[in-house]
Amino acid sequence: MRMISRRLRAAMTVWLLLVLSIPGVLRAKESSSSANGKPAVFPEVKSIKITGNKALTTEEIREVMSTSTRNSFFGTGLFAGARRPFIADDFEKDISLIRKLYTFKGYFFADVEPTVKRSKNGDVSITIRIRENQPTLLDSLSYAGLDSIPENLRSRYLKKSLLKLQQIFSVEKLIEERDRTLDFFREHGYTFFHPDSIRITVDTLGLHAGVRFDISLPGRYAYGPVKVFVHDPLKKDNPAIAKTFVRDNVSVTIYGHQKFSPKVFSSAIAWKQGALTRQSLEQRTLENFGSTNLFSSISMQKDAARAGAIPITIDLDPAPKHQIEPKLLVDNRYGSLFVGGALSYENRNLFGAGQQLKLSTNYGRQLSSDTNVLSSLSADQYDKLIPYEFNIKADLVIPRLGKQGSYYNGTVEYAQSKLPVLLDSKRELIRATYSTRPTRVSKLDFDFFELEVARKDSLRGFQQLFKNDLAQNIGINPADPVAVNRGLDSLLQTRLNQTFRLRYSLSNREKSTRSKRSPIWNFSVTAEESGSLLWLIDKYIDKKSYAGFTDSDPQIFGTPYNQYVKLDTQLAVTKNLSPKRQVAARIALGWMSPYGKADTTPEDHRFYAGGSNSMRGWVFGTLGPGSCPNAAVSNFGADIKAELGLEYRIQFFKVFGQESGIALFTDAGNIWDRTGPYAFSLRSLTQDFAWDWGAGLRIGSPIGPFRFDFAWKLHDPANPQPWRFSQTKLTDFTFNFGIGETF
Repeated sequence: MRMISRRLRAAMTVWLLLVLSIPGVLRAKESSSSANGKPAVFPEVKSIKITGNKALTTEEIREVMSTSTRNSFFGTGLFAGARRPFIADDFEKDISLIRKLYTFKGYFFADVEPTVKRSKNGDVSITIRIRENQPTLLDSLSYAGLDSIPENLRSRYLKKSLLKLQQIFSVEKLIEERDRTLDFFREHGYTFFHPDSIRITVDTLGLHAGVRFDISLPGRYAYGPVKVFVHDPLKKDNPAIAKTFVRDNVSVTIYGHQKFSPKVFSSAIAWKQGALTRQSLEQRTLENFGSTNLFSSISMQKDAARAGAIPITIDLDPAPKHQIEPKLLVDNRYGSLFVGGALSYENRNLFGAGQQLKLSTNYGRQLSSDTNVLSSLSADQYDKLIPYEFNIKADLVIPRLGKQGSYYNGTVEYAQSKLPVLLDSKRELIRATYSTRPTRVSKLDFDFFELEVARKDSLRGFQQLFKNDLAQNIGINPADPVAVNRGLDSLLQTRLNQTFRLRYSLSNREKSTRSKRSPIWNFSVTAEESGSLLWLIDKYIDKKSYAGFTDSDPQIFGTPYNQYVKLDTQLAVTKNLSPKRQVAARIALGWMSPYGKADTTPEDHRFYAGGSNSMRGWVFGTLGPGSCPNAAVSNFGADIKAELGLEYRIQFFKVFGQESGIALFTDAGNIWDRTGPYAFSLRSLTQDFAWDWGAGLRIGSPIGPFRFDFAWKLHDPANPQPWRFSQTKLTDFTFNFGIGETF
């Protein structure tokens, strides 16, 4: 066998060339100074066409080219970037990089033939024809230097080889196999194994290649003692005031004045002294320290080996213990612009073991009066209403040290809001939650205690609104004053919600980031039950009778409570078509029902449709149930939900350095009642669905893209003529604003 051939040696460096050849790195400016001092103007690239490529996508090829065309919004000229000049020298480099890219992928004999056509004004159109020809196949593979390792370890290493006989031989796979070899042996005690310990010999002959790995393994080591140093974030470390202690063979030295529980350090170390070194345990240790949110900088270094063991030193810089964060809140949740602010204080290390106390408050109000849902009332029947929301909240998080991602959380909250449907709502809530990660890609939250007190007060005009719009929808005769008053009393009663809630989420995001072609999916499901504990009190403890209640009414100590079950699930999938293009889809389903003594579900916990994260052709809470045409009824939600969403996202310009672009989208779905005129059925699903389409502007920011969405209705079930194709006008759009991707 001979060493790597000249052609293959050139291909081995392609990964470096690819890094240097991303669009924009080699791109020349539109003009530069010529020899006579005048700016030289280059012809513009009008089009680039690539044909004959099957093994590589057009996007993969375009990614390595600095020569590119000027982009705009579907060729309209909107949001167009700078003109793209044609520079012959750069284009020659592009063709060379394309050939090397094919070599990198195993197509050593691919032909790349460029054609440049110039128009009368000098602008160019480019055609690149590719004949990929046959790829080179791997016909022999051997590994040397493994005789000294245990048989089971050698067998596991060889079994997971990424190189397979009679498959395409590529430099890409060769590099991946080298990296796998490094990771494998570092994971099994060979901590000082490095790239120079691997010698790769390649023999190529035509369409065949042979590979030999010569592996020189260093000594195998175990973990020695661990020293942790927590540095003073404000001044130079002073040994005179340092605090030192030892716990579970971990020596900790703390400079500065912050207090830390000894368990913070011993529980974060993922290995035991004397165990063989493992790369994954070191990574997990860094993650454990990071998950405490106590440290702004974490570094780990291996000291000189002693008697077959390696001492470890970990340096930690504490994060600020106190943090104050103001926020600006802007959206259009009730149709008109809603503006507010929030202020939060966080103590990240309350008792020294990573306990976090967070106090927050926010207030926002609509800038104008909203009367869209009051169309059945005359202006003199109600007072001017400007919706607002106020919230104050305290959270205490207590981590389970040693179990990454697991913690207890206690919440106390008070909220008050004035709603467009002439209601003033107040609620007090106390909740206790346990959260954990069953696997690295999943999360489980269990609200094992939640008690909510919900109050509603009516504003002037609500009684008439109830008679006009709401009563008949819930089975009350508007002409029966006794039934109307009873319905009003039931709706406005102070109610208790005692809830158990289980939320499970699963995502492949971490795995997909390693493979840019793989779709990213996120799945979540929430199961909720309310009223079981209060029912036990009602049945076995509080057996008194109270005025206004019968034995069939759910109440304890004269206060009614809710009983219901609820299931809510969502699946969102995102696929990167290229670094700048993405398609995303979502399906969301929900169902809830009363049980026991209850015959209705609480409106605060029902499903709602419309808004920036739902059906964007409608403002929040103005769609449904079913074909109901009344926006006031929609504001009280429904018990069944089904929604679909699809987006096509394009990034082609930057704002303050953040990637920005546009999105084309469509949404379909609705909410339905369980019974009554707008109940869910197969017929209603196929006839009373809502459908919209639209376009949105995405402005990038560090906290996620700002979304400005404009949507038009395609099918409006509340309209006597639901299909809106012929009636749609450009000005008949619904505007929604939000932060972060819709799904």
